[in-house]
Amino acid sequence: MALGVIMSISSISVYADSASDKAKIQQVQTQKNDIENKVEIINNQLKTIMSKINSNESNITVTQNDIKQTKINLAKAEIDIKEEQIIFEKRMRVMYMNGSSSYIDIILGSNGINDFISRLENIKTVIKFDQNIINDLKTKQVAINLKKVTLDTGNTKLLSLRVDNKKGLETLTKQKSDQNVLVLKLNALENKYGAQLVIDKANEVRKAIAAKQAREAKLAIKTYGTTSSITVKNEAIKYTASDLNLLARLITAEAGGESYNAQVAVGAVVVNRVRSSSFPNTISAVINQKTNGSYEFTPILNGNINRPAQANAVKAANEALSGNDPTNNALFFYSGNSPTGANLSQSVYIKIDHLTFIKIS
Repeated sequence: MALGVIMSISSISVYADSASDKAKIQQVQTQKNDIENKVEIINNQLKTIMSKINSNESNITVTQNDIKQTKINLAKAEIDIKEEQIIFEKRMRVMYMNGSSSYIDIILGSNGINDFISRLENIKTVIKFDQNIINDLKTKQVAINLKKVTLDTGNTKLLSLRVDNKKGLETLTKQKSDQNVLVLKLNALENKYGAQLVIDKANEVRKAIAAKQAREAKLAIKTYGTTSSITVKNEAIKYTASDLNLLARLITAEAGGESYNAQVAVGAVVVNRVRSSSFPNTISAVINQKTNGSYEFTPILNGNINRPAQANAVKAANEALSGNDPTNNALFFYSGNSPTGANLSQSVYIKIDHLTFIKIS
């Protein structure tokens, strides 16, 4: 929005205290900046918590898969122990079928000392083998059980963390929504105060130009005894690639959501100011101009001018710089409805989409 200073419209003062009105819009813009900073902090917090949620969900998946595999391993260990017991029982049955009910019977049935020693060594080997297998299987079973307990505990903690993260996400989302509502309200106030400032600035410039034209007319009559009327046709102005980019970014910030014609119109206002003797004579100087300490265009103040230009905005800027002007030489514009009490003649303004453009003559 193009801003300006307060004066009267059609000799009727709309706002009595211009300093107060400028303070209001500056206060609104300060509040908006504060809220935007808070929203940025919330967005960073949302990114952090979303990263935690994604990491936690990944850990839950891995842990639950480990629990499933551990249960499978535990069941297999139990099966292995049972199978080893079955083998042991089969060996005992074979011994019984051979007339031996125990290892002692086998030893006592030895044929001589050598056979006794041989049988004893064989029995010791078999018993040690059985014990080792059983012990290994039981050790493995205990280890698997411990791992399962650890995984179950970890899974419980991860599920609890999931609940906490979900609550945190809901809280941050609610906070961001509340801040966005405040921004919308402040935008409405900014449009209200800004529109009045634009209208008053336009009338101030119109009055100054009218006075200048009156002086020039008197001088022309005195000097030549006649007057003449000159019609100026808009022509393309000289500009650099940097000028084009800057103007396109301003159009994006001011009218990115408006029609293409409105975007060209915003660009035309800047070009018209470059042509006007009441404003600086370059694109950059016009866009960055300050009046009484305040920027003429709010995107310079709030930083939106730094956003990349939209493709349509670049095209619109190029068209405006080439001389196309849907506003019929407007030097000011504002968004939203006209403030209550503002008396604008139909001949000095044109409305395109949500933007109102004001010309001087």
